[in-house]
Amino acid sequence: MRPFLAMAGVILVGLGIVACVLNLGGLFIFLKLRNLKRRGVEGKAVSTLQEWISSGHRVYYDVLLPGAPPQQRPPRFIEIGPEPQGPVGTVVPVVYDRRKPSRAKTGRLADVDPSEEWGGVKSHWGIGLVLISVGWVLILATL
Repeated sequence: MRPFLAMAGVILVGLGIVACVLNLGGLFIFLKLRNLKRRGVEGKAVSTLQEWISSGHRVYYDVLLPGAPPQQRPPRFIEIGPEPQGPVGTVVPVVYDRRKPSRAKTGRLADVDPSEEWGGVKSHWGIGLVLISVGWVLILATL
């Protein structure tokens, strides 16, 4: 019976890790949006390059920081998916973090909503952490 419990514990830990790893991208997106909602300021960005890729578009933007010296290279960020808001050189509204302007998103501060990603993060990570905990309890119970 003890080897069966240990094996079941190992399997549960493995499944929990897989559940957490499958949603790492969602976790990173949620954390980015949450930080933008808390510390974000509205500004402007200019598109410098647009590429068509299989999942939509990849658009490179330079954040126009107020008061930045002209010789300093502006922070750059990339958005994948949405349609470009105009040709290269178009100035668009952007929300960025003052501490790390490269963490930005086009749009207005009122449009930043991390709750869309929060449901997926809660379900995957909640289930994953519960499976890992139960697995470890089973493994430790057999020692």
